[in-house]
Amino acid sequence: MAAADRNEREPFSRYLARMQEVGFRPSSALGQNFLLDPSLHRWLAERAAPTAADTVVEIGVGLGFLTRELAQRAGRVVGIEIDERLLSIARDELRDQGNIEWILADALGGPGRTLLPAIAQAARAAVGNGGRFLVVANLPYAASGPLLAELTALDPLPACAVLLLQKELAQRTAAGPGTADYGGLSATVQAAFLAKVVREVPPQVFRPRPKVASAVLQLEPRADALEPASARREFAAFVRQLFQQRRKVLRTTIAAAAAAIGRVPPELEPAARGARAEQFPPAVILAWWRACRQLPPV
Repeated sequence: MAAADRNEREPFSRYLARMQEVGFRPSSALGQNFLLDPSLHRWLAERAAPTAADTVVEIGVGLGFLTRELAQRAGRVVGIEIDERLLSIARDELRDQGNIEWILADALGGPGRTLLPAIAQAARAAVGNGGRFLVVANLPYAASGPLLAELTALDPLPACAVLLLQKELAQRTAAGPGTADYGGLSATVQAAFLAKVVREVPPQVFRPRPKVASAVLQLEPRADALEPASARREFAAFVRQLFQQRRKVLRTTIAAAAAAIGRVPPELEPAARGARAEQFPPAVILAWWRACRQLPPV
């Protein structure tokens, strides 16, 4: 098939046949839900708006539907897929696209379940070449939370991330303080990014059809995001401990959070001592973390 003829995707029935040939069956339990609507693939790519100068990392290539749209817009696409059978299909279907680097790996395959080092390498190369580093992905549900947290520790941060994930998680990530959805992940992500839910996606556009709705979360780095990346990772450890026992008040949890980063707890304002961490915005939690760092190590 000529390259010009391959710009449009084949019917999904053809991909089903190819998956059967390689012995693969989609598992909704593993988050292998394929987004079938071509207009949504285009919308996701256009939302990130890559140019020929930019590099896009896609986590979870699947059958390459979104990859196709990204490759037609970006200068370079780094496609990461954990399943060799799916990657072989995507690679074959898009063999005429010369700007895709395929990586067979777990995106959380770095030391201690951190991001794969190739992602940070792509980010640094993109910025070093004068372009932007973007992340666009239909994230597997099971790994979405850890992947979101890990994105905050990238160096450099992506100029934009457009992520399709479970609606509940998208809402929790973008939730404000004092709400039922606000938690440690909210504070960690929002300390690094401006987070916004920009679109809801119904289950019927996926195969297999998930039992929950999905949503698109857009992240853009804050002008005042912590630097260097090691500081963002330390702040994340502080936040995880701070929110680990949500029912306990700050006079208790702040001590555990400080101990998690090897420091003694700061002196809180009297009004905060009997409150819970979920009542405070990321900026206030950042101030507590900074105060801890100015105190002697434990």
